[in-house]
Amino acid sequence: FVDRAMRRSAASAGKAAAAAAAAATGLAVYHDEETRQSVTIGTVGPVCRLFVRGANHLHVHDGHHLERSLARPAGTGLLSVCNHIATIDDPHLLAAVVPARLLLRGAAEMRWAVCGHDVCFREGSMLKKWAEASKALPIVRGAGIWQKELDTIIAKLQQGDWVHYFPEGKIRQDGRIHPFRRGVGRLVASVEEPQRLQVLPFYHVGLDRVQPTTPGSTSILSRPQLGTHIHVIFGEPVDLSHLLQLRGEPPFDQQPTLLYEVIAHTLEEEVRALRTELHRRLGGELGAVPPEGGDFG
Repeated sequence: FVDRAMRRSAASAGKAAAAAAAAATGLAVYHDEETRQSVTIGTVGPVCRLFVRGANHLHVHDGHHLERSLARPAGTGLLSVCNHIATIDDPHLLAAVVPARLLLRGAAEMRWAVCGHDVCFREGSMLKKWAEASKALPIVRGAGIWQKELDTIIAKLQQGDWVHYFPEGKIRQDGRIHPFRRGVGRLVASVEEPQRLQVLPFYHVGLDRVQPTTPGSTSILSRPQLGTHIHVIFGEPVDLSHLLQLRGEPPFDQQPTLLYEVIAHTLEEEVRALRTELHRRLGGELGAVPPEGGDFG
């Protein structure tokens, strides 16, 4: 009975999300971008939140770190980073972990998402319209760290916005933390004053079971496995000032990509440490920590 009820709830949530998204993107003809984004986030966000919290079991650990970062001084950017394990990591999970009031106050305080151009921004697709209306920015996978799309993301951070970024670059459901790509290092190093950027790491598990994918998947969505326990653990903002001081020092002054790699690896280890801490707190509930050995592939 509970399973049927949860599936009905999820189905209703899915229909509501689709209707809200269609309505919000339909406003494109009549309203400016800010209005369109506020309507989309204010309607789709709560539905995504309901799916994660109502049809599953969400457990947030050390959420005060997120709340403090959301209350950062004006003009200070926020870059959140985490592992990427399901198509619904964003917007569903992020809508579920922020204070509900944030979704209802419009788009200004919510994150900018980053999505592969080949997935979310195919020309003429409905998904492209929805992505633009939900504060998503494109990135071209394989185009390198000097692509103009990263320049756009950097500009958002420099003006004090919140950007959520998946440094692994793609979905992984093997439980491992795969190498963080150096693009995240460029994002951090491009904000001149360290105090003008907070970098917030977190680790999560469970959505890979809610929304499993397979190598042969032809859709970005699959039939959800409801009633799953989802755990999210936040860390303190990472102090990278000691690394950023090296920007003008050899060899980083001539080869900044080396510094980007160091920053990326540092953040990777922060997320890996959060995974270890979550396993420690939950004992055997999550099983053994997976062996390392992830790659860029």
